[in-house]
Amino acid sequence: MASNIFRQMGTEEGLFRDERVLMADYLPEILPHRERQVKDIAYALKNAGEGRRPENVVITGKSGTGKTATARYVLKQLSEYSQRVAPIYINCWEHSTRHAVLSRIAEALGEILPRRGIAADEIFARISESLRKGKKTAVVVLDEIDRLLAGKAEGDKVLYDLLRAAENYGVSFGVVGITNSEDFMARLDSRIRSSLAPREIVFPRYSPPELKDILRERAKLAFFDGVLSEDALPLCAAHAAKNGGDARLAIALIWKAGKIAEKAGAKKVSESHCRQAFSSAAAEVQGERLAGLNQVEKRILEIAGEKGGVQSGELYELLSTEFKETDRTVRNYLEKLESLGLVSVEDRPKTKEQPGNSRVIRLAEKE
Repeated sequence: MASNIFRQMGTEEGLFRDERVLMADYLPEILPHRERQVKDIAYALKNAGEGRRPENVVITGKSGTGKTATARYVLKQLSEYSQRVAPIYINCWEHSTRHAVLSRIAEALGEILPRRGIAADEIFARISESLRKGKKTAVVVLDEIDRLLAGKAEGDKVLYDLLRAAENYGVSFGVVGITNSEDFMARLDSRIRSSLAPREIVFPRYSPPELKDILRERAKLAFFDGVLSEDALPLCAAHAAKNGGDARLAIALIWKAGKIAEKAGAKKVSESHCRQAFSSAAAEVQGERLAGLNQVEKRILEIAGEKGGVQSGELYELLSTEFKETDRTVRNYLEKLESLGLVSVEDRPKTKEQPGNSRVIRLAEKE
């Protein structure tokens, strides 16, 4: 009988003390270089802990700038501060319709929904009743809130549900929207924008020293003492800084380098292990980005690739014919693809032959 493969690997202590702290869903106790943003969000939501209606918040910034971690951190702190708050986090990539968002809120409040399914209006009535009975204010974080706008009418409706609940149902919601889009507010329906009236909080990209600080804090918890070479953290921080100041990438790189070193039986995570991690992590990140795209977004990449660059007007016309998409929706898709680092969008100077505004869309160059 062949010996068990896991026994062959042995039980020898590896390089990691606790690699869970390097996972994407880990919520740290300390958020280096986001102290001001933590205070700003907390100040906006403080009323909810006192049974009053909080301010709404829109958090903007590029990928990997700590938006989600900071919002979840404040939500956790708020729930520990007061029992009068119902904190609810929703990823709009997973819950992108009105029915899905309301169902998630109902489940978070302990409402059991029948398998047969019920109408969204009935779900919202149950949510309202639950909040009234519990005398609670709900604070709903809508991560990747742009996703709701892909289904324009549904996105507007669910935001209307939440923002006008005090007037229509006598219950209060605080809405925290998280987006990569700097002009998210400008793309909202004017009535929704007026009701939202948020405190807008910008998350800047991390600098190389800031990324190094973040990695140092995680590494203390993740690795045993002395297993990281002197160059490991600075190298991963520098690579992430070069790729948009993305802290998630920096953390993924040091974790991947540790796994490579551990598999090789090394006693330290060296510069060589980090450089091997760069190519591996880049391929994984690219795969994750592409996997999250819809049919129209993938078609935009195809068109830009086939033509080596396409003018915005031509792209709008092609997608209007193929998918019946509006110019506004295509602009939203382009903004998302640009934020993911998949395309570059360049303004084209006006000419006599081309007097109107035009942009050229190209596939982004790989690092």
